[in-house]
Amino acid sequence: MGGTGALRYSFQPGPGQLYPDVPSLIQQAIESGALVRYHREPFWQALYLRAQEAVKAFLGVPADWLVAFLSSATQIWQILADATAEETCLHLLQGDFGKRWYARQKALSSFAYAYEVRPEEPWEAHLAKLQARYSSVHTLCAIQVETSVGGYLPDLASLRIAFPETLILVDACSSLGGLQLPWAKVDGVFASVQKCLGLPAGLSILLLSPRAIERFAVLSPLRYDALPLLIEKAQQAQPLHTPNLLGIYLLAHSLPQRPPIEKIEASLCQRAAYLYKAMRSKGYEPLLPEAYCAPTVLAFQAPSEQDLARLRIQLEAEGFYLGWGYGEKRASTFRLANFPALPDEAYDQLLALLP
Repeated sequence: MGGTGALRYSFQPGPGQLYPDVPSLIQQAIESGALVRYHREPFWQALYLRAQEAVKAFLGVPADWLVAFLSSATQIWQILADATAEETCLHLLQGDFGKRWYARQKALSSFAYAYEVRPEEPWEAHLAKLQARYSSVHTLCAIQVETSVGGYLPDLASLRIAFPETLILVDACSSLGGLQLPWAKVDGVFASVQKCLGLPAGLSILLLSPRAIERFAVLSPLRYDALPLLIEKAQQAQPLHTPNLLGIYLLAHSLPQRPPIEKIEASLCQRAAYLYKAMRSKGYEPLLPEAYCAPTVLAFQAPSEQDLARLRIQLEAEGFYLGWGYGEKRASTFRLANFPALPDEAYDQLLALLP
């Protein structure tokens, strides 16, 4: 199912809406010749470094953190699972993406544990249980925004209280570039660029603290993309292999033009509150209680699968691409990306079209 006309606005939470400057930057990259130059010559080493510094400056990442580029967040799941398989590792689960990350860990390790963040319990109660049961684990894996159900861990920084010595790794796929991260309270963060960063899919970003670098750099490499090799190359402003040159070029040239991350976060949170209220007034209920509703991915129950199918056709005919549900609820729920590249008028027009 799907229309053949041009889409004006995509509310799919990945691949998501592109920033308006992306087409001109792509043309600029082509015309500059950057995409046909050898990726290890000084030109690209300088551009790689420029992209690393642009990521740090835009997101407010501490200067001593390392930025590396890979192909996808799924690849990073695997790399991190390889690096932590010999030690205890706890995964916090809110939905299907958390379960998929945990499944990769479980397939490699006998020391993998999972904890379900049940939405009927307050976050403070979960923290108390986590501290009592798991505070001695070596690694904690958490997803800030669980894209499958529009879930949210409301206070990432508080995890450091429950896990003072644990290495904390955060999947920020649906939040990096839209929400601020508590850099002093975590050790590793990663995301792909096709969501809040508003760029074409095919590139992911891994950010590691000095503590994480120290721990992972000494491991024996198991694969071509193992963390020790990745760290060594990234410290030299070099990729492991021929990378997504266009994606790195776009990061380097687009991020310096973005508003400050603080302003973006404030705008998204304000818009999310408005959207949740407006959607409820139309009879669409969020999948989760308010305390766990994400500000960047909003997920709602549809009246019926038939009604939702008709609505999709109607909206796409108008140039609006509604985000699909995920997993078992793919046909009976829908998601709205609240990403920075989407203007306020896109949501105003969408709400006017919704029954």
